[in-house]
Amino acid sequence: MDDKERATDVSGLPVMPWRKTRVHARFDRAVATLWSTVDVVNHSSRFASRYYLVQNFETDFYPFGDPRRILANATYNSLDRLKYITISRWCQGWLAERFRKDAAYAPNGVDLALFAPRERDFSGRIRVLVEGNSEDHYKNVDESFVITNQLDPSRFEVWYLSYQGAPKRWYRVDRFLHKVPHHSVAAAYQSCHLLVKSSLLESFSYPPLEMMATGGIAIVAANAGNAEYLRDRENCLLYQAGKPEQAVGLIHEICGDATLRERIIASGLATAAARDWGVLEHDIRKLYDV
Repeated sequence: MDDKERATDVSGLPVMPWRKTRVHARFDRAVATLWSTVDVVNHSSRFASRYYLVQNFETDFYPFGDPRRILANATYNSLDRLKYITISRWCQGWLAERFRKDAAYAPNGVDLALFAPRERDFSGRIRVLVEGNSEDHYKNVDESFVITNQLDPSRFEVWYLSYQGAPKRWYRVDRFLHKVPHHSVAAAYQSCHLLVKSSLLESFSYPPLEMMATGGIAIVAANAGNAEYLRDRENCLLYQAGKPEQAVGLIHEICGDATLRERIIASGLATAAARDWGVLEHDIRKLYDV
């Protein structure tokens, strides 16, 4: 690396601004993630093997008319030497059907050493967690707050966790958790009884799994990505996006039905245990031919 450039340390890994950095080395493997990184992986001569980790249909990150839709879409039909891989059955499906790409798959997982279970007491005030960037339309955070704003403040406390984006003026938020470091995120989940997640577009959706791992209960808008592991009234409660009154009813139901709570919590813990990174490590290494 050029002496004038500095690498930023993130979780023990050096992160470099590639377009501004001269790297005098060759690499066995390079992995593109967000669509905008594909061009770097495709056109550098310094990579022996090239991978594209497809994590979502990123075309829909942008509204119609935005030229980035075309650029993102083009990366799913690359003619270069990319090996497509994914951690989402939904992504694997549309890559094959729409782009004729045979993507290798391994399940997504959760770090159970961080997201450990904690017992909740439902006899007092219930703490509800909302997660997501309020500025991303597909995260549909507004709907989550349409739901929580209807809850009795004397019975329900609302926490909002967002790395980017801030509460809008009409959100009722008792505590705002902003830019929380990854190693501290689990504490937010462990501190809340329920998660309300209203995303319209998710390739997998981590927050419900993380809530399950901590022994909490997720109330989630059903979508194609989270269908891979969410089972209504088994390990979560699903509602139809656009119908916030359904979610409000489910919140009141789960708070008043101990038998249903016990079943969902137990099944959620089992779901999380099956997706511990330690269990999945072998399959993930195979994705990268390691």
